Amino acid sequence: MTDAPFVPVRGGRLYEDVVDQITYAIRSGRFVAGDRIPGIDDLAALLGTSRPTVREAVGLLAGAGVLRVTRGHTGGIEVATSIVPPAVLALSRAGHRATLAELTEARRPVEQELARLAGQRATEENFAALAAAIDLLAPARGKPAEWVHANDLFHYEIARAARSPRLARYSHEIMEELAILLDGFDEQYTDYAHTVHIHRETLRALRSRDAGRIAAVMDDHLGELEDT
Repeated sequence: MTDAPFVPVRGGRLYEDVVDQITYAIRSGRFVAGDRIPGIDDLAALLGTSRPTVREAVGLLAGAGVLRVTRGHTGGIEVATSIVPPAVLALSRAGHRATLAELTEARRPVEQELARLAGQRATEENFAALAAAIDLLAPARGKPAEWVHANDLFHYEIARAARSPRLARYSHEIMEELAILLDGFDEQYTDYAHTVHIHRETLRALRSRDAGRIAAVMDDHLGELEDT
């Protein structure tokens, strides 16, 4: 994802697209709990859509507890939580349901290429962000929504490090569909110790910038879900 998370919406699903862009910016770590996002007028301008459309999307996210809206001179729109409920994600994925097998098959080439590019392009800032995502995993054990958020954030940070906005968008769409399909979390898909281990190994491989090593560790990393 780029440093400019909002782009003009297109087509006939403007309301759902606004929801998707805001949740993408939150799930990917561009905005975290406590951050303010642009106001209604600014979002309408950035997204190239109407204020009522943006207001409706923001109202839904506020109702779901994702955003907090305060009125008055010092008011604004604040991120209340980085955890977006699957029911909210489903709004922008309506009519685009895929099976687990289809999603894991599509995920592999996208994630492998993002990791390869991240190995070439990541900065120390990117590596620090990946390490921070790993640090969120252990405290989240036993807290399903937080565990999923930390796990997904690591992959969003790989996409950010790859500096390939189109591939990052594909990865985002696949991760959202997986979150909806699995309803955010299912313990049968997680070996806690292995998940933490493979994330650390992935970061080490990325730091090595060795394409072969990165491909090998990502094969293991992606297999965690595929082998269930």
